[in-house]
Amino acid sequence: MKLPPYYQRLAQKYPQVSQEEWQLLDQLATVRYIRKGEHFLRVGKVARNAAFVLSGQFKYSFIGEDGNEKIVKFSFTDDFLTNCISFNNNKPSYLNITALEDAVILRFNIGKLQPLYDLHLSILHVNIRLYEEIMQQQSEHQYILSLKSPLERYRFLLRHRPAIIQKISLTNISRYLFTSREALSRARLMVAEEFSNQNTCG
Repeated sequence: MKLPPYYQRLAQKYPQVSQEEWQLLDQLATVRYIRKGEHFLRVGKVARNAAFVLSGQFKYSFIGEDGNEKIVKFSFTDDFLTNCISFNNNKPSYLNITALEDAVILRFNIGKLQPLYDLHLSILHVNIRLYEEIMQQQSEHQYILSLKSPLERYRFLLRHRPAIIQKISLTNISRYLFTSREALSRARLMVAEEFSNQNTCG
């Protein structure tokens, strides 16, 4: 059975999974279309599903004590969507996972995936890698927030996560950096001026 073309991208990202195993996973998967602003997971709901993003962008967010939205993570094409803490502890999610634009996902019921881990070590290894990526992203975000100024935080994204700068609106970037849109605009202007001065001097 021939698999849909998006599995070619996933196979490149996770080469340890065989064609037969992708076919097995496909039998458990459902392609879902999610409109901009629609939730993949809502605050207060226990995570039961996970998904690969086939197209589109998502944000992981919550409302802070100040009443403002805080974004802790973005997901792009071929990234993995879920709230591991909610699923593993069987507790309501404190995060919303929301589409930033019209999106297509490949959704799995996590409970149906788990029995495969004992039978297919390559699928288990993918699961472990996904957990490692999630932990690394959380650690990186905590490091970004430890930087003292919006300018330092913005510079970090430019150096290490240019995709966020290129794809995400200034308003949502400011929510990810836990700063105001105005402060981020000033930081972006300062970086542009620095770049212009370097080119002029060069």
